[in-house]
Amino acid sequence: MSDDRPRPDPPTDEPQASRSPAPDPPQAPPPGGGLLSRGAVGFWFLGLGLLGLLRSWMRATRHGAFDPDAITLLWLIGSALLTVMGALRVWRTTREGRPGGR
Repeated sequence: MSDDRPRPDPPTDEPQASRSPAPDPPQAPPPGGGLLSRGAVGFWFLGLGLLGLLRSWMRATRHGAFDPDAITLLWLIGSALLTVMGALRVWRTTREGRPGGR
């Protein structure tokens, strides 16, 4: 009957540090990816902000002239801020991805 379990190494007088395996060689950094993958959060914020602006504009003008209530104004302001944050994030991503820095 054979036993397939790994057996521990027999005890030796050598210190443990000398028996440790060599460290792995350093690996190359992963590829940077395209603008779409690097700026995904920025594009997400930009898209959500633009959809929010569209929704708040439609709600503010549903009876003709621009006549927003308090909720619509809050929605409009929040969507504008989200759009600006997304645009800034995408802009920063494009600047970071340029060869040669600035």
